[in-house]
Amino acid sequence: MNSKKRRKPRGKSGQIVLATEGVIYQPTELPDTKDEIEQYVAEAFCAGKAGRNPQIERYGCFKNLQQGPENSLDFKVETEMGLRWLELAELAPLSEFGGRYENVPASWSVSDLANLLKNLIQKKNDKKYGDGVILVIYKTHDTLFVPPPIIRGIREELVGIPPIFDSIYFVSPYEAGEAGVWQIWPVDPKDEGPVIKSGNLRILTHVDLVSDAEQN
Repeated sequence: MNSKKRRKPRGKSGQIVLATEGVIYQPTELPDTKDEIEQYVAEAFCAGKAGRNPQIERYGCFKNLQQGPENSLDFKVETEMGLRWLELAELAPLSEFGGRYENVPASWSVSDLANLLKNLIQKKNDKKYGDGVILVIYKTHDTLFVPPPIIRGIREELVGIPPIFDSIYFVSPYEAGEAGVWQIWPVDPKDEGPVIKSGNLRILTHVDLVSDAEQN
C-alpha cells in the first residue's frame, strides 16, 4: 500500500481564540492520510487573504492548485507572479521523542526549537530544487508551534546564507480551511517585532486553558 494512503499519526492541534464566552480552544480536525493532510494545508495556504497573510501580499491570488505526481514537487499553482511550485514538509522530529507526538514537550529551549526548524530548512535546501519553489513547513501538533519572535531570529540568520527557495513559510492549519501563516524567507518588511534567540519558553496549549479554568 502506498505510504501516503495509510492513516497518518497526528498530534493534537488547534487554535486558541478570544470568543464571547472568553478564551477558548478550537481543535483542528485534520484528515487521515498524508496526501489528504498535505492537500488540506496547501489549500489553506493558497486561500489566504490580502492584508492578513504574507503569502498573498507577496504573490497575490493563488488559483488552479494541482497535486504533483509521485516523486516530484507536491503541488503547482498559478499566482499573480506566475507559476509556482509548493514543497510541503511537516515539522515533526518524532525520532527525538520516541516516535510519539505526546512525548513532544511544551517547554523548550529557544535554541533547540529554532534548530529543529533550521535543520528542516537545510535538509530541504540540500535537495537543490529549481526556481520558483515555495517551501511550506507545517505543524500538526500544538507544542511544535514556532512563535514569530523565533522565526524572525531564524530569518536574520538566513540573510547571511540565503536559501535556494523562492520563499519559505511556516503554517499552522486551523478549522474551516484556514491557517496561520508566517513568512520565514525572504525578509518581510511588514513583519516587525521582537526577536528571540536564547532563553526558554512554553508553548500554550489546550492543557493550559483547562488548568487555568480549574484554578479559577
